Amino acid sequence: MKSIVVIFPYFGKLPPQYDIWRASAIRNPSIDFMFFTDTEIAPYKNIIVHKMKFEDFRIIVQKAFDFQIILDRPYKLCEYKPAYGYILKDYIKQYDFWGFGDLDLVYGNIRTFITDEVLKYKFILGWGHLSLFRNDSDTNEYFMKEENGFQKYTDAYTTRNITFFDEFDHMGCSDKWKACRPNDCWLETPFDNVSKPKQAFHFNSLTRGWQQVLFEHDGQHLYMIRIVNGKIEKKESLYAHFQHRAFMKDKISDYNHFLITPTSMIDFPKHMIKFHLLFYSRKRTFRTKLAQWKDRIIWKLNLGHYK
Repeated sequence: MKSIVVIFPYFGKLPPQYDIWRASAIRNPSIDFMFFTDTEIAPYKNIIVHKMKFEDFRIIVQKAFDFQIILDRPYKLCEYKPAYGYILKDYIKQYDFWGFGDLDLVYGNIRTFITDEVLKYKFILGWGHLSLFRNDSDTNEYFMKEENGFQKYTDAYTTRNITFFDEFDHMGCSDKWKACRPNDCWLETPFDNVSKPKQAFHFNSLTRGWQQVLFEHDGQHLYMIRIVNGKIEKKESLYAHFQHRAFMKDKISDYNHFLITPTSMIDFPKHMIKFHLLFYSRKRTFRTKLAQWKDRIIWKLNLGHYK
């Protein structure tokens, strides 16, 4: 079995989804999760914690480059994600694959989807929520290779602006892999990136099309669920990502089996299940309008990003 480590330089307050992230990470024991952080994160068998301040990590990043980088705030770390294999090579040399991702999500059984067949590729998934790279010099240094029409890493790393160098649709590193080295890429979407509240306050899967859904985490597995013509339908997910939902509340007492709704994470209901699912997955038109209004106000006041 190929070894995998997912890297998280994280500084500041953890998202409300952290406890479900942690519960689902622990239930993927064959994969390691490595933190560089000033936050109180408890180590576990597969959760490795390097405690340090943001400035300490900035020094590690700077040592990897022979020019003066700009890394003046934690949010700017997003730009450096494709370079983690190069920057942190001494920390991850024992792994076959490394990756990066987000904490405002919950995993299913990762190995169900990221099989040995998938791990024949060098660049896997490519979305910021979870991306994997083969741990070799060709792959780890590809972010530095210049290709016509794509962002240069030196430009991304010498500006205070966020250039989305790590993401699709901004001519950054993921787009470069997809366009220039398609045979090295596995770009399937067996995951659920759910709608932002301003798009639909209820959960819609933007990646797989199901609407008015909920998520059930049961043991090692994650399911997207919906009710159609009175019947409960399920589809297994690699992960579900809950962007822009800082208001979610964690009310779980049993992390072995829980339900994720648009506003909270709760124990899976033991009785009247279909009634509960219908209620929690209902359309919330007023809440959607309220989220749209809030988003416009934030944009007009230029208060920056919220996540």
